[in-house]
Amino acid sequence: MSGKQSIRRIVNRVIFYPMLLFLLSATAFSATLDYYVIQDQAEPLQIQDKGTNHRGIVTDVLKHAFYGTDHQLVIHTYPFNRYLAELNKNKDKNWVTYGSPAWGDMQAVNLSKYPILEVEHSILSRTDSDFVYQTPEDLNGKIAVLLFGFDYPGLEEQIKKGTVSEVRVKNYDSAFRVVNRLKSVGGFVEMDLRLKYHLKRLGYTQNEYTLYEVNNLIPKYNIYLAYSPGINPELQEFMDKRLQEMRDNGELASIIGEYL
Repeated sequence: MSGKQSIRRIVNRVIFYPMLLFLLSATAFSATLDYYVIQDQAEPLQIQDKGTNHRGIVTDVLKHAFYGTDHQLVIHTYPFNRYLAELNKNKDKNWVTYGSPAWGDMQAVNLSKYPILEVEHSILSRTDSDFVYQTPEDLNGKIAVLLFGFDYPGLEEQIKKGTVSEVRVKNYDSAFRVVNRLKSVGGFVEMDLRLKYHLKRLGYTQNEYTLYEVNNLIPKYNIYLAYSPGINPELQEFMDKRLQEMRDNGELASIIGEYL
């Protein structure tokens, strides 16, 4: 064997064996990730039927991220208060849900490197009412129908000042019923994509309800995957990488488009 051949074999070993060890370790790594779902309040981000048939934007993103891997996604569905309690109780374990820096508590502590989508808010009122929204002052003395437990940055400051009153409801069906009773006194403030999803689900049309954008009251913000503070760093890195790949190859946009 010539000296050049010996050197070439040594170089190949130096390059090949570290790569082989990396591939073996990557293949061997598998984890279980608990996924927390809010019951009956998070559509179309999270959709479920009495704890089964899970789908929705965030759910589909996670399922696609895990497809073809040895990782396991275990889904837990809870009412909102129990949901928050479980996030806090298990913050040292491996879990994921969705969140935003505009919110508080566990849904804002450890977010994905890349956002899933940008959201904006609207106020929904009956078309046959006299209510019209153009500026935040149009809500002065009015009532804002809001989902129980959810955060509404910008609007909550007006509520604390007393310029706007609030009525909290548990789900969207209740919100529409309250709006029907309020007439011109107020409307339902919520993420635009959620309002449009439920208008379609309930079979309503623009002849019955009007949506007014409230970006000058609640600024647009991004929705992210929200990880537990104690999640395995390797698992979080994997999730962030998959999310980036889905953004780059158009898969994320395709998932979101199915629900808009």
